[in-house]
Amino acid sequence: MSVSDTPSRSAAEYGLPDDEIVAEIPVYLTQKLDKQLHLLQYPQKDGSITPGELQPREARIKPIHGQIELDIPLDVQSPMYNKERGAALGVGISDSGRLLDITTLVSVGIPQNSEYLAGVMRDGELHLTAIKKAIQLRPSLRYLDRVAEKDLAAKKMDHSDEEEEVKKETKAQSVQVTVRSAQAEEALRQQQSSIAYMQQKLEEEPWSGLAYFDVGTEESNAVHADLIADNKEDLISKTTPDEYLTAVIGSIVPDVL
Repeated sequence: MSVSDTPSRSAAEYGLPDDEIVAEIPVYLTQKLDKQLHLLQYPQKDGSITPGELQPREARIKPIHGQIELDIPLDVQSPMYNKERGAALGVGISDSGRLLDITTLVSVGIPQNSEYLAGVMRDGELHLTAIKKAIQLRPSLRYLDRVAEKDLAAKKMDHSDEEEEVKKETKAQSVQVTVRSAQAEEALRQQQSSIAYMQQKLEEEPWSGLAYFDVGTEESNAVHADLIADNKEDLISKTTPDEYLTAVIGSIVPDVL
């Protein structure tokens, strides 16, 4: 942050506690990328992510629902990698005897309880772009479901009678009696129908390939340039500070005098 060449002012001029103001930074807002920016969180990562660390082998998106998947390669040559276990789990991603050599990160929407902004400092100016979408990327374990499905199919071929008996026992154990009001039954039915409908629509939407460019690439730098505002006209406020606070947090008059 650069220090302004203009004479410093007292904080009292701004209605702040007495303290020296060492810099005044112009703030500009830009909307060039506000519909494209996503904030990706990696809850399983500690600390910062270095360039190239999470370079995916493949990336894809469902544009309508905004779901993203990244296939992150695993180092199968690492002495810490269990190739025997990797081969056993590899049937969950391929029938060709391939090792489990990727981990798939899938996006999960999170409640946006606060507003996020992407900020860039350039020439002593702060340029801000609103971020409309915040998601977390968590490992997908779908390959385990596929392994289980294949194991079950193999067992059915070898033990069809035994499997049928297990199904009967499971069906008998899963029966339970519940009593609900007609209103509760209808509410539950509508909820289940709505969830099933949304899940069906999500699964029906095809994936679209994404081109991934890491930090420092020409493509990344070109997009980064769009975070800088072109229009630097001053915004004229049409509200007083009290009116703005009232619009944001409600009445600013204390309840108890």
